[in-house]
Amino acid sequence: MIRKLLFLAILLIAISTSSVAAVPAPITIMTQNMDAGTDLTYAVYGLLGYIDLPTGVELTYQEIQATNIPRRAAMLAAQVAKKQPQLIGLQEVTLWRTGATAETATNVVVDQLDCLLRALAADGVPYDIVAVNRVTDLALPKASGGFLRFTDQDVLLVRSDLHAPAFHLSDVHSEIFDSVYSLGGLQVPSGWISVMVHSENRHLRLITTHLQSPVEGDPTANTVQVAQAQQLLDEVRNSTVPVVISGDFNSDAILGVNGPGPDNTSTAALIQAAGYVDTWSLAGYGPGQTWPFYLQDQFPPPPFFGTSLPYERIDLIFSQGLHVVAVERILAPGPSTKSWPYFASDHAGVMATLQF
Repeated sequence: MIRKLLFLAILLIAISTSSVAAVPAPITIMTQNMDAGTDLTYAVYGLLGYIDLPTGVELTYQEIQATNIPRRAAMLAAQVAKKQPQLIGLQEVTLWRTGATAETATNVVVDQLDCLLRALAADGVPYDIVAVNRVTDLALPKASGGFLRFTDQDVLLVRSDLHAPAFHLSDVHSEIFDSVYSLGGLQVPSGWISVMVHSENRHLRLITTHLQSPVEGDPTANTVQVAQAQQLLDEVRNSTVPVVISGDFNSDAILGVNGPGPDNTSTAALIQAAGYVDTWSLAGYGPGQTWPFYLQDQFPPPPFFGTSLPYERIDLIFSQGLHVVAVERILAPGPSTKSWPYFASDHAGVMATLQF
C-alpha cells in the first residue's frame, strides 16, 4: 500500500510539473513615442507661407537642440531597463542631419535610435534592432545657411538575451500605408512594422504603427487616419494566430470623437469594433492619459516648450486571441531639478503583459 501511495504521489508531481511546463511564459510588449523634439509647426508654417520658410526651419533647428535628445533617451532607457519588455515598438525615432545642400545633408546632429541603444547597453539591458521603417526623409533650408534634414522612423526592438528556440522572430516586414496625407502638396507618409513572434510552440503576430495625426481645419487628415487603420485590420483579417496591434494611433481612446483634444477621431473605436481588445480598458487603472506631458513649438519662441497635463490616451495596445495579464503606463520623469527636460517624451509609454 505504501509503495502504491508513493507511486501515486510521484505520478501526480510529474503531471503537475508537466502542466506547468506546458504553459509558455507571458509576452511583454511596450510601445513608446520618443518625441522627435518638435511638432514641426515652425517648418510647416514656413511651407504653408505663414512665415518665411528658412526662418521656420531655423527655429526648428534651435528647438531640437534645446530639447536635449541624448538626455531624454537616457531617461527612457533607465525606465526600460527596470521593466525589460521583450519587444518595444518605437515612434518618432528621428535622425536629424545638416549639410550644405539637400543632397549632402548627412552630418548627424543627433540620432535618437543610436542614443537609446547606447543608453540601454550602458544600463546593462541591451536591445537589438528587428526593423527600422523610414517613413519621411525631408531636407529644408535654414536661415543660417545650409539644410536641415529630418528623417522620421518607426523602430521595433527585441531584448538581446532572447534566443531560439524559447523565443524568436520571423517574417519581418516594414510597410508604408496606401493612404498618404498631403500637406500643401508635400506627401506625409505613415507606416507599420509586422513580425511573427514565437514563444516556445505558441505564435502571435505583432504590428507596431504610427498613424496620421489629425490636422486642425483639414478633415482629410482624419480620413487618411481611418483608412490607414482599416488597412491594418484588412492586413490581419485572416490571421490564424493571435494578433497584437500597438503604437501611437493619434486617436483618443478615452472619449473618442467626443474628446476635447485634437485626436478626437473614431479610429480607436473602429479597431475595437473589429474584435480587438483595448488592453488598457481591460486591465489598466484610471483613464491612463498618455499625451501631452509637455507642449512644444510655443510661439513666439523661446521658450520652445510649455507645461501641460496629459488629457488624451493615444498610445495604445490592442490584442485579439490573448489573455491580458496586466498593462501599465511607463513614465520617464527626470530627476528633481528645474532644468529641462522634465520627461523623456511628451508621450507616456505603455507596456502590456499578455498570455497565450
